[in-house]
Amino acid sequence: MSAMLTSLLGNRLRLRVDRALRPLRAVWAVYHARDAALRTRVAHYNDFFFDELGVTRESAFGLYQEVARRAGIRTGDSESIHRLAFAALRVSGFKPRRVLELGTHLGTTTTYLAELFPEAMVYTVELPPDDPLYPRLHPEGAARHDAVLAERLARSNIITLRVNTVRLQAQDLPDFDLIWLDAGHNFPEVAWDHFFCLHRLAPGGCLFTDDVRLPNNPRVRWDPGRADVYTVIEYFNARQPDQFRLLLKRESPEKFILDPKYVGFVKRKAPEASS
Repeated sequence: MSAMLTSLLGNRLRLRVDRALRPLRAVWAVYHARDAALRTRVAHYNDFFFDELGVTRESAFGLYQEVARRAGIRTGDSESIHRLAFAALRVSGFKPRRVLELGTHLGTTTTYLAELFPEAMVYTVELPPDDPLYPRLHPEGAARHDAVLAERLARSNIITLRVNTVRLQAQDLPDFDLIWLDAGHNFPEVAWDHFFCLHRLAPGGCLFTDDVRLPNNPRVRWDPGRADVYTVIEYFNARQPDQFRLLLKRESPEKFILDPKYVGFVKRKAPEASS
């Protein structure tokens, strides 16, 4: 008990120090973000993804902007790379029949996926209001959250499941061609979520997982649990032929200095056609 209390107090102290230092780190980041080599590295970090798909960033960005406009989604500077990556897949000719999203939150990405892939059925999974974690994730309350989801998810190609992901194995779900994993980012749920998604990923399908922090991330030094997603995907990379790779989440030099985060992705190889 004493060791647990000491650990808890230690974590709280580290988090307080981390918050206190953020303004100083922000000034430091703005200064160092002027480095030309760093700016070039960040600007071109994700180029390989578009090159391998055989599409241009410009064509993917144009589709992303158009789909976001139709879906009523605001766009801005330093957006997360995942929506642009999904648009690039679409430009490349990728047409999933079934899409899974773990972590509906406010339904923004759900709506985007349903608009981007109108021929696909989009399954989205969100915690039910009676789950112990729900109040912390939705302090606005169940009534307000449900009202937002009811408005945004009222589409014929969206199916909503209100269940903790630990119970997904008991659901009668198909395999999926595209999966967006943005649920819990810590143990234990991050482990079983990746296990479920990898086993439900169809041949030729793509799985994307959000908020990957490497062990050398400054935030991880203060809170080691923030590297849990990385620990899980490295575990799978050591044991499966289909490897997770990383896209830089936000293409901002300042954010790369302060809190570099990534979107992991893996593609399940399709079976080779018999001759």
